[in-house]
Amino acid sequence: MRDGRRDAGLTLVELLVCLAISGLIIPVLTGALIIGWKTTDATVASLSDSRNRQLVPSLFTRDVQNAKTVDTTSSDTTCELAGDTLLVRLRWTETGSSGVAVDRAASWVLSTGTERLVERRYCATASTVTSNVSAAHGIVGTPAVTCVSVAGVTVGCGLAANVALTVTDGSGTFTAVGRRRTL
Repeated sequence: MRDGRRDAGLTLVELLVCLAISGLIIPVLTGALIIGWKTTDATVASLSDSRNRQLVPSLFTRDVQNAKTVDTTSSDTTCELAGDTLLVRLRWTETGSSGVAVDRAASWVLSTGTERLVERRYCATASTVTSNVSAAHGIVGTPAVTCVSVAGVTVGCGLAANVALTVTDGSGTFTAVGRRRTL
C-alpha cells in the first residue's frame, strides 16, 4: 500500500500471463466440444441399434412361443393400423383373470410414418389395438419372416415350428427366432 491506498487492478505483466494461459486452454476446450458434438449422433444411433437387438428378440420369441396360428397374409387386418405393412400375425388363446378364455393376437408390422419402425401391435378379443410397442427404429428395407419346420425346411407359416424375423437397421442385420410350443 502506498500512501494508505490499496492498489486496484492488474499490472500489464499479470494481464499478459492471463491471456497466454487463456490462449492455451480455450483451443483445448473448443476441440473437446467439437469432438463431443461429432460423436453424439453416432452414439445415439449405436444405442438405438443396441436397443433394437434386445427388444425385438425378447418380444418376438415370447409371441412365437404362445402362437397357435401364424399368419403372414394381409387379408385380415387384426391389430393393424392404416399404412402398416404386415410382417407376421401370431394368435393364441389364454385364460383371463376371470377364468374365461380370451383370444389374443400380436401383429408385427412395418410402419413407415416419419420413421421406419418395426412395431408390435397387440390385441385382445376384438380387433382393437390394446398395446403398441415400437420394437425397432431406423429400419432399412423391409424385414423378412421365415417359417421353418422341425426338420429345418422352409414351410408355410401355418406348419412352422420355428419363426424367424430378420431386420436390418443402421448397424446391420439381426434375426429374432422363436420356437412354437404347440403346432
